[in-house]
Amino acid sequence: MVVSTGQGEAGKNFVNVLLQRGFAVVVLVHSEEEGEQFQSLGAVTVRYIQELAFRNQLPPEFAVKNAFVFENSLPQCCQDIELCRSLCPQQLYVVSSNRPHVELVYKGLGATYVIHSRSGDVSFLL
Repeated sequence: MVVSTGQGEAGKNFVNVLLQRGFAVVVLVHSEEEGEQFQSLGAVTVRYIQELAFRNQLPPEFAVKNAFVFENSLPQCCQDIELCRSLCPQQLYVVSSNRPHVELVYKGLGATYVIHSRSGDVSFLL
């Protein structure tokens, strides 16, 4: 099971690649609009971050191996990292588009790796 907070086009493209390669994907979203966008992609389970932050867990049927957080804004990304870390993934990747100086903040919150990508194509992560 892969958890991806799919912010923006990079996140959406990454979820598409995961689905094409047959991965089971849970996408954490911040709004209904985001949820609808990801549900339109097909076999994606969508969970709302507000709901998970309150319970601080995914249902037991989800075994989280890797989590991918796509940076949208610093506060939102920090919240997403803390939530994803609480889900106990083995590896937590943060994909940042333009802020190399916040890498230490993200790692301090529990990110295993911070990847800088301006192109939005992060299929190399697989």
